[in-house]
Amino acid sequence: MSVQHGLRKLSEKSTRRDFIKTALAGIGGLVLGGVIGSFISRPSAVVQTVTHTITVTKTPTAQQIKSKKFKAAWIYVGPIGDYGWTYEHDQGRKIVEKVLGSSGLGVISETAYRESVPEDRVSKVIEDFISQGYDIVYTTSFGYMDATNEAAKKHPNKIFAHCSGYKRLAPNIATYFAEAYLAYYLNGIMAGALTKSNKIGYVAAHLIPEVVRHINAFTIGVREVNPKAEVYVVRIGAWYNPPKAREAAEALIAQGVDVLAFTEDSPTVLQIAESYQNKGIKIWSFSHYSDMKRFGKKAMLAGQIVDWGPLYIELTIRAIYALYALENGDEETFRWLWAGFPESTPRDYWWGMREGVFDIAPPRMMHEKAAQKCKLTYDTYENGNLVEYMGCLRRVEEEVIREYVNPILMQAKIPGKNITVLDYVLWRRRQILDGSWDPFTGPIYDNEGKLRIEKGYRASHDMLWNMDWFVEGVAAVQK
Repeated sequence: MSVQHGLRKLSEKSTRRDFIKTALAGIGGLVLGGVIGSFISRPSAVVQTVTHTITVTKTPTAQQIKSKKFKAAWIYVGPIGDYGWTYEHDQGRKIVEKVLGSSGLGVISETAYRESVPEDRVSKVIEDFISQGYDIVYTTSFGYMDATNEAAKKHPNKIFAHCSGYKRLAPNIATYFAEAYLAYYLNGIMAGALTKSNKIGYVAAHLIPEVVRHINAFTIGVREVNPKAEVYVVRIGAWYNPPKAREAAEALIAQGVDVLAFTEDSPTVLQIAESYQNKGIKIWSFSHYSDMKRFGKKAMLAGQIVDWGPLYIELTIRAIYALYALENGDEETFRWLWAGFPESTPRDYWWGMREGVFDIAPPRMMHEKAAQKCKLTYDTYENGNLVEYMGCLRRVEEEVIREYVNPILMQAKIPGKNITVLDYVLWRRRQILDGSWDPFTGPIYDNEGKLRIEKGYRASHDMLWNMDWFVEGVAAVQK
């Protein structure tokens, strides 16, 4: 297979239809200075080049949409708790309720959820929600994939969205995912700059492509600023297993590791690092998925932290308009709004830092602060005059990051450079957001010396989604 298979030229550009503005304008005259403003004005959501125009002939009025009383349901694989995977999905549900529910735009009359649903029970739970009149169903575990597709085929007049899967076997089902590799890359820069032993550990839940690309992005960041450093990986075989995570972290520290990254749905690794900090031993770690700062104020450098809100807002608004089009026999509008969008990968939403769902500080803090400080009106949005607003948004985001991260990042320097670690990280983050940089930019070799990405190419979605090799600098993987 050619090294170029699965790659894309750096000169390629992606475009996105300007939908949310039109949809919200149809619902009502909202001023976009609040939560919605910070969501829809992310770089990916602001279309610079419109490649396709369609006339929607049956645009509903605000009253028509509100009168339908659409209902949305979420199905969770675990308990909600107060951090982690299910907790963050439920925070996204609450944002939908706040923005689109009765206290907001009023286009969602009700949201509901069911937690701790085993994979072999999800079909029944979906049918329960459908029988109760729910129009939109979100299923939030990979293991729910087949059941969700079967439900979509059975109920063509409902909308379904499945998180982390790849099957879309009916026009009324989408897949979606919040991707963290860019945040892991930036955290890798911090780790590479702060390590004294040049040994960095990674506690991995599983060695599936999602985790492998996170390990690789992290290692690329480490090696960018410290080519002598190496990353040591221990797999624990579970998404949530605090005893195993503790055992792995302690074993890595015993081998001389002084920075620990992890993919495990508890703060255990960070707590281990904090216990060493309390003894005067500099071991560093991160928040993972949720804001875990309270578990390790001394040891936490930054994090890879999610906010599903922006993605759930977009999916829900699209679903509402698509359902209205279906009910009115408008197949063209349904295809444009849902079945055929995005054009490059229809009904597959893979969002990350550029779309505002992952960052090195809590994205929700950024959205809330932007809602207070940065104002955006429909006229400004429609005319494309977003320079002032986007400048405000970027300043707010960096303010939140500076307030959140460990102060050591504002003191320590990048090895061999007269720049602080945080300033370097923010420089790289700006490049990521404007699209001029991605860590998976060639040349990239794997840890056996094979060229995987040539100079002038970046890894494509397919290569990242199926990644099963480790980059140079991953020294050992304990399976």
